[in-house]
Amino acid sequence: MSKRKLVVPEARQAFEEYKLEIANEFGVDDPRNLASKHTGMIVRHLVADGEKQIMKEKGQNPED
Repeated sequence: MSKRKLVVPEARQAFEEYKLEIANEFGVDDPRNLASKHTGMIVRHLVADGEKQIMKEKGQNPED
C-alpha cells in the first residue's frame, strides 16, 4: 500500500484539515514545508489520538 493512499479515500479532506489543526497547535503556519522534526511530532500526535480512539471504542480507559 502506498504511504499516501488512505484506507477511506473520501476522508482525505477531513484528514488534511486535521493535519493542519495539529500543525497549528505546534505553531506551524504552513505545514507544506516542514522539517522532519515537525512532521515527526505531528505523526506522533496523530498516532496517539488514533490509539485513544481505538481504546475508547473498545470500552477501555485510554489514560491507563
